[in-house]
Amino acid sequence: MYAKRPQYIFVLIVSHWLYTIPLLLIAIYLAVCVFYYFFQERFIFVPLGTLSENDLIELGTDFTEVFLDGVEGGRIHALHIKVPDPKGCILYFHGNTGHITRWGPIAEELTSFGFDVFVPDYRGYGKSRGKRSQETLYADALLCFDYVNKSYPEKKICLYGRSLGSAMASWLAGRTNAGGVVLETPFNNLRDVAAHHTKIIPVGFLLKYGFRNHLHLRYSKSPILIAHGTKDIIVPYRCGFSLFKTAKSKAEMVTIPGGHHGDLNGYPVFREKLQAFFDKNFGREKIEK
Repeated sequence: MYAKRPQYIFVLIVSHWLYTIPLLLIAIYLAVCVFYYFFQERFIFVPLGTLSENDLIELGTDFTEVFLDGVEGGRIHALHIKVPDPKGCILYFHGNTGHITRWGPIAEELTSFGFDVFVPDYRGYGKSRGKRSQETLYADALLCFDYVNKSYPEKKICLYGRSLGSAMASWLAGRTNAGGVVLETPFNNLRDVAAHHTKIIPVGFLLKYGFRNHLHLRYSKSPILIAHGTKDIIVPYRCGFSLFKTAKSKAEMVTIPGGHHGDLNGYPVFREKLQAFFDKNFGREKIEK
């Protein structure tokens, strides 16, 4: 009887751990899910700091700084980059990482196609302020479109969305009659991108931002150009291709073999397709100011 006591204690210890370990793993998993839910904005939006209104912005092209009052106390800062005799204006919605000091020069490159460019910062980025949500981001996008539309006919406005910015451009595409829509490294919806990076978390239930671009593009009447690289590890190529299939009848897909998430402008084929798209849909006549 006493000889079996150590064996009995060993069985109790093993049974205890067999019961405790699954509960511990479940608790850790739930903690990770809770963390993701409350801190997801830190993964989606990466502003890399803010700017004061007095901080200087430097570009090689003439521009003006614009401040627009948005909903729920928001204040949106944007750069209006201008060239002589523009064909129209590109409303440029940038990616999720970095503010206007990074994206201003990138957007400025598009003036080489003969367009003025209007590039806003999202709330919490650079000099833009206000509570951020999917609804306020969409409202800010419309605010910027209406501002641009005061100086340019609707058909002379090109909506341009890069990565995260494809959400705002796609939403506007379904609600305006813009002359064209360019989506660079876009996604069909944010859930698929999040699931690619967090495979064990039920992001469909936890995401506060849906950004269902595929639904908005169904209502777009504008010509669409979608560009994506096959080596994109941030937003997989399949996400861009899935978006293309949604808008297949009015969209053109530019596949960049070997292209990554941030280097498409370095591929001649991408610039050639952009030029052809602009020439076809915006012509060569200039805007009278």
